[in-house]
Amino acid sequence: MKNTIISVMAIVAFGFFLPNAQAELIIINITATVDIVNDFGNYLEGKIHVGDTITGSYTYESTTPDSEPALKVGDYWHYALPAGVSLTVGGFEFRTNPSNVSFLVEVVNDYPTGDDYGYISYNNLPLSNGTLVDYISWHLHDTTGTALSSDSLPATAPKFLSQWQYNDLILEGEHSGYGIDATVTSAEVIPEPATILLFAVGTILFRKRI
Repeated sequence: MKNTIISVMAIVAFGFFLPNAQAELIIINITATVDIVNDFGNYLEGKIHVGDTITGSYTYESTTPDSEPALKVGDYWHYALPAGVSLTVGGFEFRTNPSNVSFLVEVVNDYPTGDDYGYISYNNLPLSNGTLVDYISWHLHDTTGTALSSDSLPATAPKFLSQWQYNDLILEGEHSGYGIDATVTSAEVIPEPATILLFAVGTILFRKRI
């Protein structure tokens, strides 16, 4: 009984002293399949093909204020790390510029023709071969207007991706000298470090008790 009380007190203590900012960070892992590759200038060196898998994540702060006054439209701008996106495919990394973040998460509820969710990273690092990345974006659209219930910034990943009629991940650069279109097949929030730490501490203490 004594060990049980100690375990509970330790977990509560960790939760009390952890910074609030960590508890509000949303990190979403995504996987996508490449549908179209246009590379007129051979910027991608033939390394990315239809059917390839894109993996990575995007990050935003859940308490970011809505800068869009229009009802049913939420624009959540981020201008500093850790917000941004990092995706890998064909040996290339498409990544937000950490020293010049301009990252928008937009949520639209029933306006004007349905629901929309997505992000755009405007300032990005060049690829490993020096090729510029103009923007990285993901756009979901539901014509039925049933996917979302508000324009609030969600703390979870978009659910039921197959129910969105439009699902387009775009990597584009060198002023449209190349472009990649892909379909996101999975999106899942990953536990932030604070949550993982709490879980690990609780598990260790529980095992010691038994």
